[in-house]
Amino acid sequence: MGKFGINDILSAKAKEKEMHTGSYAAGYKEIYLSPYEVKDAPENTHQKLENIEELADSFLTVGQEQPTVLARIKGEYYIIDGHRRNAANILNLERGHKEYKRVLYRYMEMSEAMYELRLLAGNGYTQSLTAYEKTRLVERTKAALIRAKKEDGLEIQGKMRDLIAAMIGESPTNVARMESINNNAAPEVKEQLKSGNMGITAAYEAAKLPKEEQKAIADKVAAGEDIRAKEIAAKVAEKTAAEAAKEAEQAKADFEKQKEESEKEIEKAYRKEQEAEEKAKGAEEAAQHAKVLREWVRESVSAATKAAADAVLRVSDTDTPQKEWGNIEWVVFSAREIMQQADKVSEEDMYLLHEIMLRCQWNAKCGQADNNEKADMQQENQAQ
Repeated sequence: MGKFGINDILSAKAKEKEMHTGSYAAGYKEIYLSPYEVKDAPENTHQKLENIEELADSFLTVGQEQPTVLARIKGEYYIIDGHRRNAANILNLERGHKEYKRVLYRYMEMSEAMYELRLLAGNGYTQSLTAYEKTRLVERTKAALIRAKKEDGLEIQGKMRDLIAAMIGESPTNVARMESINNNAAPEVKEQLKSGNMGITAAYEAAKLPKEEQKAIADKVAAGEDIRAKEIAAKVAEKTAAEAAKEAEQAKADFEKQKEESEKEIEKAYRKEQEAEEKAKGAEEAAQHAKVLREWVRESVSAATKAAADAVLRVSDTDTPQKEWGNIEWVVFSAREIMQQADKVSEEDMYLLHEIMLRCQWNAKCGQADNNEKADMQQENQAQ
């Protein structure tokens, strides 16, 4: 069976109408069958089996002008249009009119999905539908389109809602409202819609409420209370406003929480920045110390080497400090002791030793400057 598209579906309504007006729709064939061989639609949305006896009498008087329209699905015949006509044929056969053992029908080969769509697309021109029937029609049409797309390769262009609206003769807005009822209305609300106690607008507004509140409204309607759509809409608006206020309060709380977390993150980042600055400052001081030390070594390496060699010899003569030792002997002794116990020397101790060396260097420079100043004063006195 080949693919079919939107035009095939939209033309179904016109084709069925042509059969009512006497035209022979293209693609349909004639066949004679027993009325008992023909099956009713599983769910007949738009044709009610009323006044069958009067219709049967009319057939006996003037004959049947329009054959019942069928779909042949896997060898079986199902009614697309003409449920009342077929029921009238059965009634005449049961009355003893043997000429109704085989009746003229028109049929077309169809898939189950296509049959459902043709059945639904032909509604609305024979008799009007109730609010519930329209809502159910939307539900069935949507399900049939989805099935046809999956099983028969139905090609749908544009919005499915617009296609449904075109098929059943309703506006897309009304179709959207009926979809909302199908998807969200509680069973109790649908029952009141089916019984005619509620209209589509009231059911649509009720479907916006929680299921418990919908049931309460349906119970009141069933008890005879006149609850109008405006009252339900006002209740919905009130609830929506309360939910919006709650959401706004939650949003405010979330904002405050995020703000607090952001402030903590900023404080944490600030502390890290301070720590980084302190480390950078320490690294800069260490670099300055290293620079001074390198300069000190470079400037006094020869004198220091000789003095250190002499001091090492004197310290090596005895392993105990001597009263006649000078500063450099004590430095050599201290350095040797530090090296022997290096694992016990902390970084702080090393910086302290470094500071002592720098102070010694500074004191030496100051002493030299004082000596130079004294020499200059002596020369001036002699000149005078």
